Amino acid sequence: MLITQGWMAWLERDQRRLWLVSGLGYLLLCWLAFFQNLGSLSLMDKTEALFVEVGHQMVERGDWITPIWNGELFFDYPVWGYWMVGLSFRLFGVNEWAARLPVALAASAVVLAGFGLLWLSGSADGGLRQRWQRAAFGSALLALNPGWIGWGRSSVTDMFLASAISLSLFGFFLSYSQPAGSTARRLGFVAMPLFSAIAVLAKGPVGLVLPGLVALVFLIAQGQLIAYVRRLPFLPVVGIFLVVVLPWYVLAAQAHGMAFLGGFFGFSNIQRFTSVLYRHAGPWHFYLPWVLLLLLPWSFHLPVALMRLRFWQLKTWRRQPPQAQLALFCLVWFLVVLLFFSAAATKLAGYILPMVPATALLLALYWFPLESVPPEASGGSELVAAHQSDRPQRWSGWVNALVFAALAPAAALAPRWAATDPAYPGFASALSSSGLPLQLALILAGSAIGLIVLLLRPGRPKSLWLPDLAAMLLLMAVVVPPLAPLMETQRQRPVRELAERAGQLANPGEPLWVVGYKRYSVVFYSGREAVFLDSPEGAREALREPPAPGSAARSVLIFGEEFRLRDLPETLPGAELLESRAGHQLWRVPRTS
Repeated sequence: MLITQGWMAWLERDQRRLWLVSGLGYLLLCWLAFFQNLGSLSLMDKTEALFVEVGHQMVERGDWITPIWNGELFFDYPVWGYWMVGLSFRLFGVNEWAARLPVALAASAVVLAGFGLLWLSGSADGGLRQRWQRAAFGSALLALNPGWIGWGRSSVTDMFLASAISLSLFGFFLSYSQPAGSTARRLGFVAMPLFSAIAVLAKGPVGLVLPGLVALVFLIAQGQLIAYVRRLPFLPVVGIFLVVVLPWYVLAAQAHGMAFLGGFFGFSNIQRFTSVLYRHAGPWHFYLPWVLLLLLPWSFHLPVALMRLRFWQLKTWRRQPPQAQLALFCLVWFLVVLLFFSAAATKLAGYILPMVPATALLLALYWFPLESVPPEASGGSELVAAHQSDRPQRWSGWVNALVFAALAPAAALAPRWAATDPAYPGFASALSSSGLPLQLALILAGSAIGLIVLLLRPGRPKSLWLPDLAAMLLLMAVVVPPLAPLMETQRQRPVRELAERAGQLANPGEPLWVVGYKRYSVVFYSGREAVFLDSPEGAREALREPPAPGSAARSVLIFGEEFRLRDLPETLPGAELLESRAGHQLWRVPRTS
């Protein structure tokens, strides 16, 4: 403790040191979470490989208006993510690192902006140390959670949408809470429409609807809707939004008419919300377990953090300075996103990713509350220690410790579960030999022990966040670096190499069929269009059909998992095994069979 206090005192004597340490810490944090081994994994099936191939095709064809995948128009999503991937390919070449660089930068931008928002929301009267600790801890929570790490390393549209919505809402709160005429307020009025427009370019109208709903509900709850509208520079805000968002939509509609308007607005937006697409259904409570999983390990403390806010005391919150209302704003943000996607018919875990930054900031403010927040609304204030029971905080700490203690032996047994996947027969043995399951088990056990020690100490529990923070940092520093190459050699590389061989071995005009799991990466790595079939039976039925008009191919290539294709020679006479890689095979089958 004395070392920590001395270190902070040294930083406080010269704020340049503080900002230098903050910058270095930010770079290290984002490198651990998003950038290390970013290109070590081949593109993952299904969604990432599909998404990246659309951007790749834009570069190859020189057409930055029309998304094409596998030879067909692809208006499931707008163009922003494809532009980012395509631009990265132009700058750094076509490779996995370049494909994922834009999402890593987007995730990092939210971490940096979160630090800035917490810093600006803190009062200078609260002391430089408390203000810096709150901002630094909040940025750590923004970066070190499974949701932001997972989607911040995978080139899919979810991170582009979530980061743009988050930056737009950060901008809204700056425009709401900062003093009139300040640079921060002006920045907020620019960021709010700019990033809402990017969100609309990333995934469609939801990029405007969600931040608009969050802002509207919050302003109504605070009784500030009319006052905010009066000071809103309406024309510049609308102008920024339209200048960014309109050009592509207008050009795409002009180029493709109803194929764009019906496919994008009708299918990808209205039908996705009102009906179940691609068999992605779920009950109304589908997202509740995902709230827990995406924010681990911090989510163990979320129920207590919500209750300590006393959000139902709106009169008390309305009396607070605007900056001190950040926690309530994050709660509204969290609930609006959760309820909005719970009401939708189609459900996927990534849809609620925009909720993650709000929850991370809310938890940061639970442990490091803003100075102006009333004592009864804070979760970590020393002022209320004598007046408020610490029992709920202890309960959440014990749940955290017991779950980690239970997960430790489960992690050690992970190779047994990995052995159940027939598509990767050697993965379990390689995972066991790496020692990574044991390392993960030790990290979880160590964190559980640390929590128990803190909980058993007399007095009010302090720093219950510390073992979780240490566990996440160790996980990213010790487990993830060797895990990525292991996943590549055992799971990703065989598929990539076999797809590349399919492109090399294919005869002119010879169709490529992918049987079983839809490995969209085959299109990217083979450089060829593919037909995706559910089963070998589907391939046999397709072979009975006459070839497409003008096709002179006398055979087809069939790509799939070995356990699905092992009976191919018996059912399709003349089938020839061309290549095999770690549980995957490539066959040539004559059409005459």
